[in-house]
Amino acid sequence: MMSARLKQWLKDASAEFASIACPEHSDPASIASHLNIPPSALARVVPLRDNNGRIAAIIPADHMLDFNAIKQHCLRDLDVMSASDADKYFSGCVPSCRPAFAMAYGWPCIADVQLLDNDDIYIEAGNGREILRFSKAEFGRLLGDALQSTISVSPQTLTGVATPSQDNEVISHFLPMRFKNRVQETFDLPPMPEIAQEIMMLRADPNASARDLATVVSKDPSLAAQIMSWANSPYYGYAGRIPSLEMAIMRVLGFEMVLNLSLGIAVGRSLNVPREGPLGLKAFWTQAVLCAVLAERLCQRMPSKIRPQRGMVYLSGLLHNFGHLLLGHVFPPQFYLVNRYVEANPSIAVDVIEKYVLGVSHEEIGAWLMQAWQMPEELVTAVRWHHQEEFTSPFAIYSNIVLIANRLLKRIGVGDEGNGALPAAVLASLKIEAADAEAELQMLQENQHDLTMISQKLVA
Repeated sequence: MMSARLKQWLKDASAEFASIACPEHSDPASIASHLNIPPSALARVVPLRDNNGRIAAIIPADHMLDFNAIKQHCLRDLDVMSASDADKYFSGCVPSCRPAFAMAYGWPCIADVQLLDNDDIYIEAGNGREILRFSKAEFGRLLGDALQSTISVSPQTLTGVATPSQDNEVISHFLPMRFKNRVQETFDLPPMPEIAQEIMMLRADPNASARDLATVVSKDPSLAAQIMSWANSPYYGYAGRIPSLEMAIMRVLGFEMVLNLSLGIAVGRSLNVPREGPLGLKAFWTQAVLCAVLAERLCQRMPSKIRPQRGMVYLSGLLHNFGHLLLGHVFPPQFYLVNRYVEANPSIAVDVIEKYVLGVSHEEIGAWLMQAWQMPEELVTAVRWHHQEEFTSPFAIYSNIVLIANRLLKRIGVGDEGNGALPAAVLASLKIEAADAEAELQMLQENQHDLTMISQKLVA
């Protein structure tokens, strides 16, 4: 049964429509596939607000809301309303299931005219298991006096990486070369932390011991405390007492684990980035820890003859999204803008949004810094290519493991991957069966709470 409020509103409007069952709580792409319709025919709502109140933007499900266009047509600088706040205004609807006719719930609306390019338009009914179909004429009639304009960007435009109109001063002229020049201007960047440099020296020393590593890590009490906290986590299940950092290294975590974890934490916290937001520190470290653990487990599934270095795989998973931190540190206004777009367009891949808004992606930004800091080429490759099904690089095995890990994490709602499909060619190159990869994801889910608790300690 659809939302009672929507049902009454449609009845009062003498609306003509058809009701179609759909899989419960499906995402827009799954709904479109189930109905065998183009995603552009399914309408979605983006709840927005500013100091003057709220407004609902109604756009095609596969399009990206364009804040610049919204500002031009509404003359308001609107932000995305949080899901919990928005749900309060859609009474009788299941969480995050918002019928496109938001005016039935008291919302002023602006609708994208591109919806009317379809002969039929489909909307959610508010109960998470029903879709309503309207003819183009009927949908247009029911919009009533809602504002209508082009307020979103089509997938075809995004694929072509067209840039927004240049009257938006915040995003104009930020092309890849300018970003690269700024990254290479060292006065804009913090140097590699001293303790990270010492850890890198240990990494290059074949005779380095657990005592040597404990000595270096102990120079930073905060880092040492985080390593000890990690060792005492229920995830590692060590029953005895851990009296020292050296014992944590030798008996619980291992030399390679602490070496790479310490390096990742040291460089990660050297950049000043907001805690909140879809790309903020909380989200970064949650994905980083889960990806690192999952990537390492996938590595263990590989045949020993082609298996890469586990420690480097772990570090690649931990730092693959480092470009987000660099963007937030060096370009705060642009970082805020990208977060805004990501929050409004959760089904659009983050790197696609970055290319549209900035002309450059976090993979490129992160790789530039990794190169500037003279990090290992394996890590540079993972940072640069972890969203690409790429096989030609000498170290593509690292980026490919991270890609598979992130595709799996997408299935549990974590991270910035565009989809959860596992490319057969990439799995074949790693000699990992899809069923084995999915089994590792299931094991990760069983420990997700403990790992998330660990990751959030890195935000403090």
